[in-house]
Amino acid sequence: MRRSCNASVVVGNATLVTLGSNLLGGFVDELVQRLENCRPGLPDAPTQEQTEQFVTELYDAEHARLHEAVQALAPIVDEESLAKEEVELDTLFRRVLLPAFARVASEMTRRERNDFYLTKKGLHGIERVGWTAAGIAVGSFVVWAPFIPIWSKEAVLPFAAAGLLFPELRRFFAYRRYAREINKLVVSVEAEVRRVQAVYLEAPTTMERLDADRTPRLPTGQPEGH
Repeated sequence: MRRSCNASVVVGNATLVTLGSNLLGGFVDELVQRLENCRPGLPDAPTQEQTEQFVTELYDAEHARLHEAVQALAPIVDEESLAKEEVELDTLFRRVLLPAFARVASEMTRRERNDFYLTKKGLHGIERVGWTAAGIAVGSFVVWAPFIPIWSKEAVLPFAAAGLLFPELRRFFAYRRYAREINKLVVSVEAEVRRVQAVYLEAPTTMERLDADRTPRLPTGQPEGH
């Protein structure tokens, strides 16, 4: 049984996608949220190819919803144009959205599974001690340096604390950067979706259908003036 992944997208303390876009009924936002929410299903050190295959399978399961979202314009856009729009949007998602998400998510997953340490598991404690020692060394230099107006030995403590907590600081900034990259991807893809929709909404055949719908008709069903 496939696990349902419908929770809102939050990584660390950073919200990835802000809901509210009406494009395709919010399809792009919800798709990216599903991809992120299901990311725990990836292996600990996924390659970009593994991640791309993983997210493509998730997208394939959502393709019916893309069809429904495109068909929502059926009252004003002819069937042939809607079919072309769906193919163009599907190509956009497969060639741009999914590979770009896979590139960012595979790197993030590898770092996340290692708790954002630079060393392998089993050496995390040694790395933390090393960063603490580095913080103490920097703090001591700041206190000693005659060109820095800090002479209190207690000033070493903040540097030592920063070294001790460096993995947590790295995690915080990594999540923020990841959120920015995903949001930037969503904005770029949605801008292209708008362009594609505009092409078909502003097509001559669409304009003719809209004009025909606006023309007042007589009780006989014929347009006025005929």
